[in-house]
Amino acid sequence: MTDPVSIDARQAGFTLIEMQAVMLIIALVAALVFSTMSGTGRTQLKAVALQTEALLRRERLGAILTARSREVSIDGQHRAFVGDGGRRVEIPRDVTVDVLSADEQWSGRHAIVRFLPDGTSSGTVVRLSRGGAIYEVRVNWYTGSVLVEPQ
Repeated sequence: MTDPVSIDARQAGFTLIEMQAVMLIIALVAALVFSTMSGTGRTQLKAVALQTEALLRRERLGAILTARSREVSIDGQHRAFVGDGGRRVEIPRDVTVDVLSADEQWSGRHAIVRFLPDGTSSGTVVRLSRGGAIYEVRVNWYTGSVLVEPQ
């Protein structure tokens, strides 16, 4: 006959597999909570910067192809960059936008940049930031080229 104390001692506690299963469940719940938290992360901020770059390049190309000036402005009421071609880039609420460009108003919106038919531009620097992450979208006034740089 076996000793009842030794049976209880072997059955007490958790096995390594049970502990790993609990840790896995906790990690999955934490990842789910982290991914659903509101706010713009570095990757999302970079995506906004790249979308802004694409909008600016599209408007420059439109100016060259149509032989007419094209503009990009910022719609502060709806927090969006707006191109003459009708395209928009939405700016998340927690992203700070700083613009270094001509201080003009076009159609009631703050001017960002104007592209001329020869491909040149008025030039601008748009700084998008959140927390410690900063991306600058630069438009060269002479060549009209558009570039995104992390800061």
